[in-house]
Amino acid sequence: MFHLCKAALPHMRAGDSIINTCSIQAYQPSPTLLAYATTKAAIVNFSKGLAQMVADRGIRVNSVAPGPVWTPLIVSTMPPEQVKSFGLDTPLKRPAQPAELAPLYVLLASDDGSYITGQTYGITGDEPLV
Repeated sequence: MFHLCKAALPHMRAGDSIINTCSIQAYQPSPTLLAYATTKAAIVNFSKGLAQMVADRGIRVNSVAPGPVWTPLIVSTMPPEQVKSFGLDTPLKRPAQPAELAPLYVLLASDDGSYITGQTYGITGDEPLV
């Protein structure tokens, strides 16, 4: 992500946007996912710092912190009993579908999000980012 942003910035103009994906794990790390959670917390910090660095150029930087999202990766990384209950512990009692995340990314990339920068937005099924 660092190298990708570094390579992209020379080509970006005012009004352009970088949207990084972190995770609820940045805020609520699972002990079994410590390495993953640590990298996601770094993405939050990187995005906030980069937003400040490029604001004078009119470039916006934000991050999205999904909670449980139903993807093919889930089935391949968990035992079947965990797959069956994946996302049921959220207040909405289900995981998100990938399409439910898309509108936030579109907003952050669009002119409608022109005053949004340096923020992290959770799509977590009402699990707070704390």
